[in-house]
Amino acid sequence: MESLPPEEQPIAEQVLRGGIPAVRTALHLEREKAAAEGRAAPNTDELIAIAEALLPKLKAAEWRDRAEAAAANADEISLRDLRSVVAGADSARDDETRTLAVNVREALERRVAALHSEWSHEIGKNLDENRILRALRLSARPPDPAARLDSDLSRRLTEAAGQAMSPDAPADRWAALLDAVVVSPVRRLVLPLGLPSDATPDLKRTAHQHSGSVPALAKLLGVSITPPPLPSGPPRRRPEPPKSPSRRPRPPGPRSQPVESVSPVKPVASVEPVEQPVEQPVEPVVPVEQPVEPVEQPVEPVEQPAAPVAEPAQPAPGEAALS
Repeated sequence: MESLPPEEQPIAEQVLRGGIPAVRTALHLEREKAAAEGRAAPNTDELIAIAEALLPKLKAAEWRDRAEAAAANADEISLRDLRSVVAGADSARDDETRTLAVNVREALERRVAALHSEWSHEIGKNLDENRILRALRLSARPPDPAARLDSDLSRRLTEAAGQAMSPDAPADRWAALLDAVVVSPVRRLVLPLGLPSDATPDLKRTAHQHSGSVPALAKLLGVSITPPPLPSGPPRRRPEPPKSPSRRPRPPGPRSQPVESVSPVKPVASVEPVEQPVEQPVEPVVPVEQPVEPVEQPVEPVEQPAAPVAEPAQPAPGEAALS
């Protein structure tokens, strides 16, 4: 901000306050004020162009201020604030800010690893002291959404929860263990030894409701549960090809009559018939299935006239007398 010219500093303040929309709002108020005072309004397009040019630089400077503060107090600020600084590391454009982004990311990973180690150690400590209920409740509150129990600790927690849910356990403790198992990350692996001997109908009903989360309960109660959906989701349906519109013959309608008049004000005695309007239905089309008369007609044979036969020559009168 100090490196900007004095005329650009008010624009930069509006950009930091609310981005380009805040600059447009301030310009709108300034135009109304200038119109009321009778002076020239500011050039809106030029000021908006200046604000758009300052926006990436101001975002980078703002992120750098936050990153420097986060790096100085990496062990004290909340993980949410530290993650937000790491998520905005795209604003780092030079070598110095890139180094700062790497330092903040390493601080976040170090914090998450330390909290995960402390979380796992606390669960293991409660298992060693046979405090199964507290261990289950701790497993349902990881320090990071991506935190997972290691295989050894998961196996220990699963076996301890299954043995604690035995027929010898009181009904109230068995119910408390069931509530803790349902929200724990090992709920699908726990194998209870059996229902309590003094199980009430309400406890059996609750166990039946949670049999989808703890599959081993369904075997104890003798009920069947549906398997969980596949990770890939339901199969996709193939799109059906569009159906071609069927051509049906339209019912025959009255033919158009010759127009008697053109103008409603001054009728005309007679006019020539006009063409059939488009709105009138057309004549039905002969379906393909109907038999069609053959086009070709049998051709009668044409008798050619025979060549004329030469008649015998008549004898002359003299020759007849000689014969």
